[in-house]
Amino acid sequence: MPVSRWRHLPRLRNGAELRVQGFPVEIVLARSPRRDYKKRDSVLTPPPPVEPPMINHDLNQDLQSTLVDYFFKAKIILGLTCLSLLLFFHYFRFLGVEAGSIIFTFAIEIGIWASYFPVRARRPESVFRYNSVSLWIDVIAMTIALHYFGGIYSMIWAAAYLLLIACSSLFLSKRGRVLFAAYVILAFSLLCYLEHYGVIPRHNIFRVPPSTGMDIFFWSSTSLIICAAAVLTNKVGEVLSRLEKFANLGRLSTELAHEIRTPLQVIEGLLHRAETSEDTKKEIRAQTERIARFVKEILTLGREERLRVTTLRIQDIVDHSVNLILKALPARPGIRVERDFCEEELWVDGDADQLIKAFSNLVRNGIDSMDDSGRLSVKVSRYGFEWLQVDIQDTGTGMERAEFDRIFEPFYTTKTGRRGVGLGLAIAKKFIEANNGRVEVDSRLGEGSLFTVRLPLSAPP
Repeated sequence: MPVSRWRHLPRLRNGAELRVQGFPVEIVLARSPRRDYKKRDSVLTPPPPVEPPMINHDLNQDLQSTLVDYFFKAKIILGLTCLSLLLFFHYFRFLGVEAGSIIFTFAIEIGIWASYFPVRARRPESVFRYNSVSLWIDVIAMTIALHYFGGIYSMIWAAAYLLLIACSSLFLSKRGRVLFAAYVILAFSLLCYLEHYGVIPRHNIFRVPPSTGMDIFFWSSTSLIICAAAVLTNKVGEVLSRLEKFANLGRLSTELAHEIRTPLQVIEGLLHRAETSEDTKKEIRAQTERIARFVKEILTLGREERLRVTTLRIQDIVDHSVNLILKALPARPGIRVERDFCEEELWVDGDADQLIKAFSNLVRNGIDSMDDSGRLSVKVSRYGFEWLQVDIQDTGTGMERAEFDRIFEPFYTTKTGRRGVGLGLAIAKKFIEANNGRVEVDSRLGEGSLFTVRLPLSAPP
């Protein structure tokens, strides 16, 4: 029974008897039915996956992936170097360092760092999450090494905190960087507290006379240095993000000049002809429409639009989007478009224009991925109690898994010829996420693609 029909049931009391097809049924009501529905919904139909909030989304994923690779390689080389020095100190009892615990800690750390590469090969989508977790583990390892290699009076190992702070600015979000800096200060403060009150023994290899004043000085100075490093490296992350945006702007200018110049050259050549036939007019009209569509997509992607939220019937929005594309594209008899809408009316709170543009671009992308024949299936259904789902599946060329993360980037396209410049999917994702939705892709090379859109359900008006 749909959720919208529960309201028509009579009000029942605890222990009341209800007869269903002649059989008595005892009613047991929970204290909060609404909360119970949410619990059932969370078990039966989990919401769409949410991006990890700690990961930096300002930088391009390809750039971050390259940086993560170099970061782990550098950590392994540095870890092996430190491990060799520690073995030397341990063997010759140099400075009286108790290197056994540090060697054990570094051996575990190197194992964690080395396991990154098998994880990257098997599950590339977990690379950023794995890197973020390893950063937090590195703080614990550095704190243990700091304790055994001079304690809180050893500013050499405390400098490793600064290196971790700098690396966090590249891979963590703004909130993640703040929490990471606080986590580092908390770890160092805990070490200071435990050493100051004698909970753990000091390893004062530099023979600094311990005192309360020295403890406060080293704790405060190190904490201030960590805070300053967090502020400075945050600016570095912003500078890298701006540089990447400037690089994208340069690529945008190149693509813009190319996409506008080519149709204009065709139009100029056609206008220099003495005769102007109907085919010529048709070609001129097609080229001007191509320019207009490209400029419109550029403006749509670049500017921020204000949401005009209304309650919409999703079947009408999807049907209208499909009809718009079928009217705009030239007739292709070999392509069959199938619509499978559920009988239940599904409503959503959103901006009608943005949702129509999003679904139109997804439908256009599916049709463009097929040559002269194929099938495009558009399905609307309920996804649990709180979500609706729109599936747009084609039988086109498909794509490899490595392209899943890049297809929503501006100007990235797998199409050839005049079928697009790689802005449609970026616009679709932007508008769907602006309306609190999610879009996912599943595809296999040579078998077609499936785009799944999920939006939160709303009560009918």
